[in-house]
Amino acid sequence: MAAASWFRYLYLSHASRPKSVRQLYRLVKRQQVCRIVEVGISDLRRSVSLVEVAQRYAGGKKVVFTGIDWFEARAKELAPLSLKEAYRALRATGANVRLGPGVPATSLAAAANAHQNTDLILISASIADADLDGAWFYVPRMLYARSVVLRERRDSNGEPVFEQIAAQQIAAWAAATPARRAA
Repeated sequence: MAAASWFRYLYLSHASRPKSVRQLYRLVKRQQVCRIVEVGISDLRRSVSLVEVAQRYAGGKKVVFTGIDWFEARAKELAPLSLKEAYRALRATGANVRLGPGVPATSLAAAANAHQNTDLILISASIADADLDGAWFYVPRMLYARSVVLRERRDSNGEPVFEQIAAQQIAAWAAATPARRAA
């Protein structure tokens, strides 16, 4: 498997369901996203499709996908997803794949220095605000002028809705988060 074909991109960006995810594929094309960090993998198929679209429009750059999730330790109300299953599906795209199992705040803090100049950070609806406590301090070092941070929420029908988080808001959260020092 490699980059999405033109027809696959057309389908994903104009006919895929739920309708709200179409904006993700269009954003990946428009911004020529190459570096993606997904905190909480809501839908493995969507993650694979994001990588495929990124590969199509990356302009020859290598696509890097990092997924941070609980994997085997997920809550019972979430669909099961093993680390091995996620790695196999994402690795089949040919992208550089890194997976960080564990608590999102801890995993994101550990990955921040290696993910500078991230184009897209996508935070799943399954990640509670409390799960990110302590992580906001590290997020600004991952960003640059063109970075986009999206937070997935669920509307009243259970459909995903993506809200962009402004850089000023992230900076405010980062300033309010005490830095953790290694023991």
